[in-house]
Amino acid sequence: MDRFLSEFEKQFRAGFLPDLEQTLAKVQHEKVYACAFGTDSDWVTLFMAVNTEESLATHISRMKEQGLCDSEEDEIYYRWGCSEYQYGEDTHFNHISRLLYATEEVREYKNEIIRIIAKVVNETADDVFARYGQTKADITFFVSLTDDDLAEEIENQSVHQMTVPGLVSTFLERYDDMN
Repeated sequence: MDRFLSEFEKQFRAGFLPDLEQTLAKVQHEKVYACAFGTDSDWVTLFMAVNTEESLATHISRMKEQGLCDSEEDEIYYRWGCSEYQYGEDTHFNHISRLLYATEEVREYKNEIIRIIAKVVNETADDVFARYGQTKADITFFVSLTDDDLAEEIENQSVHQMTVPGLVSTFLERYDDMN
């Protein structure tokens, strides 16, 4: 395995569990429905974002009060747009972002990066989630690009790798009524 990919996996593995547990501890009285790993079109940043049904309802309510949510399409965006997620701003993937930024042509590794993220998520024991009142099988996990037209393609590709099949089909249909 390439030295970069080995280092990426080591750093992601070291950062994911503590960040996940810290985030789950904050939301243990809410129902987590999504956990996204966001990056940019150049693949030189990485962050984790989590959303709950309760935070989504509050956010949509606020957006409606401001006139920024007046359609089903808007609500779908707020549900699945990881930049709208309310939790995860304290994740510590800065060291990984430095690694990504320092790697030439890191975008060429995107499929391997997604595979590593999925591998670590899949290897995370269900009891980690249960300790915080969550069920791993109820959470949609995916990778998203925050600034790219390929975001939906990457989301759809990655969700298959780390989410239970029943949730995958629902996720893949999220924009069907909009087209």
